[in-house]
Amino acid sequence: MLRFFRGGGVAQVVVGGIVSTIIVVFMVEFRAGRGPTAGFKRQCVVEFRGTCLDQKEYFAELGLVVPRGADAASIKRLGLRRKVLDGLVERELLVERARSLDLGVGEDTINAELEAGRAHVSLPASDIGPLSAQLGLCRLEGRGSCERGSERLVRQLHVQRTPNEPFDYKLYEREIRVLSNRGPREFKSMQEKELLAERLRGMVRSRVRVSPAEIEALGERAVIRSASVSRDWFAKYAVDSSDAAVDRWSFENRSQVDGAWEAEKANWTAGCSLVREVVIPMQSMAVDEEQNPLRQKANEARARLVGGEPFGDVARALSSGPAALLGGELGCLSKSYGLGYDELSKAVASLKTGEISQVIDTPRGLHVVQVEAQVDAAKLEEVGRRHVARGLYTHFAADEAAHKFASDLIERVKAGQKLEDAVREATEQAAKSRPAPAAKPHAGKTPIASPETQALAASDRPHFEVSAPFPRSGNPLPDLEPKDSIAAKAFELSKPDQIVDKPLETASGWVLFQLKERTAPEKAEAEELRATLLQYKADEAVAEYVAGLRKAAGAKLVVDGSFGEDKSRTTDDE
Repeated sequence: MLRFFRGGGVAQVVVGGIVSTIIVVFMVEFRAGRGPTAGFKRQCVVEFRGTCLDQKEYFAELGLVVPRGADAASIKRLGLRRKVLDGLVERELLVERARSLDLGVGEDTINAELEAGRAHVSLPASDIGPLSAQLGLCRLEGRGSCERGSERLVRQLHVQRTPNEPFDYKLYEREIRVLSNRGPREFKSMQEKELLAERLRGMVRSRVRVSPAEIEALGERAVIRSASVSRDWFAKYAVDSSDAAVDRWSFENRSQVDGAWEAEKANWTAGCSLVREVVIPMQSMAVDEEQNPLRQKANEARARLVGGEPFGDVARALSSGPAALLGGELGCLSKSYGLGYDELSKAVASLKTGEISQVIDTPRGLHVVQVEAQVDAAKLEEVGRRHVARGLYTHFAADEAAHKFASDLIERVKAGQKLEDAVREATEQAAKSRPAPAAKPHAGKTPIASPETQALAASDRPHFEVSAPFPRSGNPLPDLEPKDSIAAKAFELSKPDQIVDKPLETASGWVLFQLKERTAPEKAEAEELRATLLQYKADEAVAEYVAGLRKAAGAKLVVDGSFGEDKSRTTDDE
């Protein structure tokens, strides 16, 4: 036992005072960015029911919490000054409550902990898990978190010269002075409070339960079969974009077209060039290894166009950007095009009507353009309004067609067809629905693929896939950006082969899916989940309990918030 803990002895106090004067000035001034404690007038950091925790106690706690070697930037980043202050408040509230319940901690228990070099600290309950791991206040496992079942909020002190030697009192005394600037009697008093607070935390935690349903919900995994439907694919390959279709829609939606034309007509002037483009985006700083495949793609586009393939088909297959959905139609080339306009306008000025340009480099990327016509004044508004209407119509019709396609897939599956087969058959039917453009003479040696063939080969065609197993919080289709959680909707499906009642909208179109299977966690995983969930709920229960104590304390609890502020100067490099 630690007989010196009961009294300390005059000699130890005198010697300790000399040692602390030398060590603490250096340690407190420079270690972990703290302020000195010597010479302070007694100032209450926390006052509660006649108890005053002064700045010495605050800095003692901070010294135990902050790991050896921590710099000021780390302390500030983790907000440790505020965390320590809140932890002391929590400790005092718990201690006062424990004493009102006639709870206590035996001296043998305190001495045993100190002999083992285990110094207890307090931090806010909501931060105990992550901060214990980050600050080395628990035994760590391989993943950098606290080992399951290990005690947290414990700073291990160096109290043995070697692992096989017994407790060394002088080493212990020096350790607590360096870390906390406390003498043995003061330190033991602190630890009595810490252990008493932890005892009450333990009582609160002991009331927490985890049900089998909670473990199943947390550990259950699902697998889905899905079909992703891109509205851009429908815009390029399955929507009738003929002038007749555009004019019919424009007549039915005249007010929308009027508004869009008013915003756009300033860019249309008599004699302007109607231009189509294929654009392959490329960063200006791209290295040769990145440029080569893009240049090859641009050269392929030009070769196909020169060979007689319809410009719209090539643009839909190879181009990027909004104009690709319209077969590369830019309308009148004007300064509103933005980056790359100067290079394109220069190239367009040298082209004859119908001529295909060379590959043009601009800050935007690689371009191949064609001049369709020069618009005369008499037809300027007619041509301009049709171009504007084509853009509106294509987006509207594509979204409507994609949604109907996805909804029809759901009905096919409900009628008994396999989702994979339904996607394939419906895609083939959709690819045939677009009227083929008028055939043009083909001068190249390679036959031109039909629009249907190109549509079925497109990378953004309707896509079937089976997901990997995922939890309720997972994302089974990471390539999509759904407006609602796919995982949450998937776990609403209760039986294998059950399909959602309606498609979910995504940033690129729509998605639908059916449940393939749901599996409960294995026994070992369930046990691990139970322990993890139990600890999470226990910490949550303590946090709620302390919040209740703090609310009940009201004005009787006085906290000097300035001790939680970190005014140290740090740089980004720190």
